Amino acid sequence: MTSSHPQGPKAPSFVDAALAFATWTFAALALQGAAQAQFPCNTPAAGVDLVVGRISGSALWGTAGGQSAYSFGTTLCNVGSVAATYEASTPNHPLVGQNLYRIEDGRLEQIGMGWMRHTWLPLQQSLCCTCNPAAGGMLGPGCSDTNSTAADGIQGSLGPRSQVNGFTGSFPYPFQTAGQTGDAVYKRLQAPTMDIDPGVHPGAVYVGETFTVDPTDAAAGNGQNGFSWQPLTRNPFPTGAAYRLQTIGATTPLQPAIHAWQALEPAVVLRDVQVPGEGLFVAASHAIPNGNGTWRYEYAVQNINSDLSGQRFSVDVGTATVTDVGMSFPAYHSGEPYTNAAWAASTSGGSVAWECAGFAQNQNANALRFGTTYSFWFTADEPPTAGDVTLGLFKPGGPGPQTVQLDVPSAGPVTAANYCTANPNSTFMVTGLWVSNVDLNARSMDLEVSSMPAGQFGFIATSLTPDQVDMPGGSAGNLCIGGAIGRLVGGVVFQSDSSGAATVPVDLDTVPTPNGTTQVMAGETRYFQAWHRDLTFGGMATSNFSRGLSLSFL
Repeated sequence: MTSSHPQGPKAPSFVDAALAFATWTFAALALQGAAQAQFPCNTPAAGVDLVVGRISGSALWGTAGGQSAYSFGTTLCNVGSVAATYEASTPNHPLVGQNLYRIEDGRLEQIGMGWMRHTWLPLQQSLCCTCNPAAGGMLGPGCSDTNSTAADGIQGSLGPRSQVNGFTGSFPYPFQTAGQTGDAVYKRLQAPTMDIDPGVHPGAVYVGETFTVDPTDAAAGNGQNGFSWQPLTRNPFPTGAAYRLQTIGATTPLQPAIHAWQALEPAVVLRDVQVPGEGLFVAASHAIPNGNGTWRYEYAVQNINSDLSGQRFSVDVGTATVTDVGMSFPAYHSGEPYTNAAWAASTSGGSVAWECAGFAQNQNANALRFGTTYSFWFTADEPPTAGDVTLGLFKPGGPGPQTVQLDVPSAGPVTAANYCTANPNSTFMVTGLWVSNVDLNARSMDLEVSSMPAGQFGFIATSLTPDQVDMPGGSAGNLCIGGAIGRLVGGVVFQSDSSGAATVPVDLDTVPTPNGTTQVMAGETRYFQAWHRDLTFGGMATSNFSRGLSLSFL
């Protein structure tokens, strides 16, 4: 892992190590509480749809050059309606990639990655769904294929990421270095040993991630759900020069590892960044008060399958004073052609930005490529609200920069914060609730709902009292407001659009209460939450809630 703020090692005592082991274990167990996604067995996707159904076990291969190498056992499931091709001697077979993450002090960082494993000869098992076996080296609909930790670490079967198009799933065959082996870490999932050392990172939690890329899966439009993540514990005592990582609890399928950050830190905000016609990124933020009038702003951006890649990340900071600007990213290795140069940071014009060299300058610049997560951070003297962050794309021919709203510093008329633990809806996302366009002179604002299932009805409720009631009245979600609750904020029942979003204009002079309407006054803090209809995979209707939204009007 490459960071602009590296930390030096410190020697742990035996007591420190024992206490740290307990801390890691409890923190990793907390990740098990994340809602587990169901596989769409009764409503399979059209075509091939390969996903990682389970991550089972972890192998430690040794160390070299300050790096430790690992591999995870992986089960691929075909939850689509068509058999998947596994032709080992052609470019018509699935690839499997593996990554390693650390969550520490409220920050998510990807600290390691491996090359892509080329698969062959699938089993016909039924881990995810009931298997409909296929012959001739194909994985039948509903069938699963399990590979051990040893199989996923075979060096001769590992090919470079640089030869893979993450969006189309295409790659050449034979791939470069096919059949080649090397030292213990060559081509395998590797991370700096210091980044796993309990003396350097005593309170860290680790997460493994496995994902699949396949040309027929991508051609069917199913290339964005192949990621799964797995909580890990770390042995506090070394094996040789390295530290073992062990799986604990259950795999969370159909989610990239950036969701693990939200599972462990409920205040983390996630937003999809869907590039029109070409791939998906997921962006996340976490605003953490320092207790001295400043806030630490943490961001992570994960490229799921975009071949266009990311070249620039910027955050609107308004008039806030910004310090301690930094970033981190995993290092390419084993002969990949990409550079490991840190992105240049700048603070000007009301924004903080990081960027690498452009495509025209260096086609092998350190762009944010598929299956990879970069992290960014700074400290500011203004509290958080919802504001713009922008992702600039690397390769030419794309649609231009993509902007979404996350936590940003604000000296504006309202400060906003998410609170309360929310459960994922049937899209495996947590429904978001945001504020925008606040105008206290015009007495108006907009509340924006995101990450809902498409075409579902809902309404927004409000209260002066925060609360948390788990799954009230048989709902699949949690109620985050209490006391006197006013329903139908904005006076409407909304319906989500095809992207799962809806916008509700709000008149700040007619906010509902159980006994009529009231005016929002300066100095008040009000709490809002969206309720909506939801669906299970069996087609049964239920309901869910967004995360709570706290708005303090200045």
